[in-house]
Amino acid sequence: MSGLRGHDESPIGVDVDTRYLRAAQLAPAGDGWRLQAAVRIPRVAPGEELGPRDVAHLKDTLERLGFRGKRLVLAVPEDKLAVDVLELPPRSSSAPVDQIARTELARTHGYEPDAAEMVSWDLPPSSRARDITQMMALALPHPDADALLDTFEGTGLDVAVLDTHLAATIRACRPLLPDEGLTAVLTVGWDWALLLLWLDGTVIYRRLMPENSLGCLTEAVARNLDLPADAVDCVLEEVGLADHPPTDDDTPIPLDALRTIIRKPINASAEAVRAAFAYAAQMYARSRPASVLVTGQAAAIPGATAHLASRLDADVRTVAPRDLVEAAPAVVQEAGHSALTPAVGLAMYPEGRTRAQPKPHTVAQA
Repeated sequence: MSGLRGHDESPIGVDVDTRYLRAAQLAPAGDGWRLQAAVRIPRVAPGEELGPRDVAHLKDTLERLGFRGKRLVLAVPEDKLAVDVLELPPRSSSAPVDQIARTELARTHGYEPDAAEMVSWDLPPSSRARDITQMMALALPHPDADALLDTFEGTGLDVAVLDTHLAATIRACRPLLPDEGLTAVLTVGWDWALLLLWLDGTVIYRRLMPENSLGCLTEAVARNLDLPADAVDCVLEEVGLADHPPTDDDTPIPLDALRTIIRKPINASAEAVRAAFAYAAQMYARSRPASVLVTGQAAAIPGATAHLASRLDADVRTVAPRDLVEAAPAVVQEAGHSALTPAVGLAMYPEGRTRAQPKPHTVAQA
């Protein structure tokens, strides 16, 4: 592994779903970061749990493309997390609030309190709920953590941190998030869409929507238009909802039918954003929507963000790595792909400039 030598670069952020592997590494650039290496590759075994063949493929790709070091910050699959907003005794009471939270989350999700790693944070005081502590808590059960770590055992790659997409996405998008006010962050990936609300420096809301994923959209296009999977990828990437899509007389595409299929999950995501904003308005009377940031693989579909904006009364913009960090010449093209934004956030793990968090069961907080 001569190409994987540690220098001043960040850990390698690795984001995995059932179809793709994505990796990003940063280097210090003044007071910020520069995207030094980045890659998106298909899974060797798509649709399966991450296995040895995928890890070997990832290792070979990292070495060949000049990634440095062996420390990884790996995103935990969202469906493995236990997540809740808890209502607990006020901090001013003598109650052990944090221990109660750990016990309550474990009880709700069916595991022993000591059999998971948990992170939590208090939510801003609500205009509707007084004399209580509202807390958002996320936990990763140890068996799920161990299964991920075992996959990398003996491969020469070191999973130093297990992180969450919530933390990674917020970390990456932080330069675009206001210190005050309300912003939605929507990540649409292959397996799920993840909706977060950011209010006054805190994530107050999380909703996971597998039904609005790119994978479901791809299946719907393939099924309804009778197209093979590789053709669907091209259609979504090149045609999408573009006003003037490229045409191919040899393989005509029913554009009206295609647009109807693509708009369905986008419209559903817009409804989810509106519902989240309504929730914030009820719970936090001072909140007013400021903007919607969209990232993830589906954000690159031509016209998708514009259609989402047409359904919402808010400023909507797509976020790619180039909007957040500098890009080395070798990765300028990759820096334009919104699918890599979470991987960049993983590489930004707070201890990245010096050392990665040594606790393998760590679940990082935004």
